[in-house]
Amino acid sequence: MIRQMKLATWELQKAIYERLSSDIALNEIITGVYDNPDKNTPFPYVNIGEDTSVPFETKVTFGENITTVIHAWSRAEDGKREAKEILSLAMQALTKAPLEVTGFKTLQLSFLGSQVIPDIDGITQHGILRIRVYINN
Repeated sequence: MIRQMKLATWELQKAIYERLSSDIALNEIITGVYDNPDKNTPFPYVNIGEDTSVPFETKVTFGENITTVIHAWSRAEDGKREAKEILSLAMQALTKAPLEVTGFKTLQLSFLGSQVIPDIDGITQHGILRIRVYINN
């Protein structure tokens, strides 16, 4: 029997964007949340980065194990502090309530890790937050 399946990655990105862009504490320190920022985007900001989807199936359901990266970009003079604060606020925003993903059921959101590294330009700090979301179709 063939089951119709759809991918959740775009709907998940929209849910993440909505959660981050509407979070008051996060938006007090960033200029915005972007999918594809350009070179003129003012610092500090967040962009929703790469995702990977791996299927999981049972006899009656189809789901996805989706890993997503949230990037924080800062040029604060105090080093990595601002980028780390942005990552923490993003994580708080994403975990304050279950994510509502249109057309899907979110089963679990978990923290995979974070890091802040200096960008190749020597002045920008690049924060990286990795999360995993299990979603049923």
